[in-house]
Amino acid sequence: MHFILFILTILFFPISTEAKPTVLVSVAPHRYFVSKIAGDTVHVQEMVPAGASAHTFEPTPKQMISASNAKMWFTIGESFEKKVIETIKSYNPNFFVYDLRKGISLIHDPHHCCQHATHSCEDLHFWLSPRLAKIQAKTITNALIEQFPHQEKLYNQNLNLFVKELEELDAKIQTILLKPHNSYILVSHPAYAYFCRDYNFEQLSIEYEGKDPTPQKLTKTLQLSKAKNISVVFIQPQYSSKGAKLVAKEIGAKIVTLNPYSENYAETLLSIAQNFADQAP
Repeated sequence: MHFILFILTILFFPISTEAKPTVLVSVAPHRYFVSKIAGDTVHVQEMVPAGASAHTFEPTPKQMISASNAKMWFTIGESFEKKVIETIKSYNPNFFVYDLRKGISLIHDPHHCCQHATHSCEDLHFWLSPRLAKIQAKTITNALIEQFPHQEKLYNQNLNLFVKELEELDAKIQTILLKPHNSYILVSHPAYAYFCRDYNFEQLSIEYEGKDPTPQKLTKTLQLSKAKNISVVFIQPQYSSKGAKLVAKEIGAKIVTLNPYSENYAETLLSIAQNFADQAP
C-alpha cells in the first residue's frame, strides 16, 4: 500500500533537485561514517528511523518521496532495500546503489537467523566491528569519489583521519577488556556477533530465528545462562524485551539497554565494551 501511495503522490509532487546532493544510508551508524568522510559536501539521510527495527522496516510514502531525491544509497542487505531501490530507480534513473557488504567477511548463523534475514541468514550488524568499519569507510570513500571526483582530495584526507580514529577506538576497546570478565554475553537480539568475533566473546541469544523463544528453547537458554554464570541480560530498544525480562527474573540477572543502532558510534562501542567488561568472570 505504501508503494502505491508513493507512486500516486510522486505524480503530483515531482522529484526536486537540491543544491547539496543527498546520500542515503540504511541505518544511523552509517550516517556517521558518511559524514566523517564527506563532511558538509553532502546531506546524509538514514532510511530506518531511531527506535525502528531495520529487519521489519517499511518506509512511509513521505520517506519514499524524500528518498527519491537522493543521488546514491549505501545499502547493507536488509530485506526492505530491494523493493525501495526498484521504486526509486523507476523515477530517478540517475540513482546509484553501493553495497557496504563489499569486502566484508560476513557471519552466517542459521541458529540465530532473523526471520526477515536475507542471503542465507547473513548477520547484517557488521558496523559493530571497528576493524570492519575501516573496510566500509573505504567503500564509502571510493563511491563518493566516483560520484563527486572533484572532492577526491578531501575525501581521501578524511578517510585517513577516520581510519586513525577507528584504530584508536579498537585500541581503547581492547584496553577496557583487559580486566577479567565473563566471555559469554546474553542478549535479547543477536546483534553482536562481529564485536564478539573481534574481542573473543560468545553471544547467547534469547530470541530464536527472529521470534520469541519456544518453551523448550527458553528452558535451554535458562540452563545455559546459569551454567555460564550470566549476571546481565542486554536488550535493545528496537526489539521486544518480553523474553529477556522473563529470563532475567529466573536467573537473577539485571537488565541493561544498549543501542547498537545509535549514530554516536565511538561512544556506543565504548559503552558496549564497558558493559560487557563489567560482567563478573
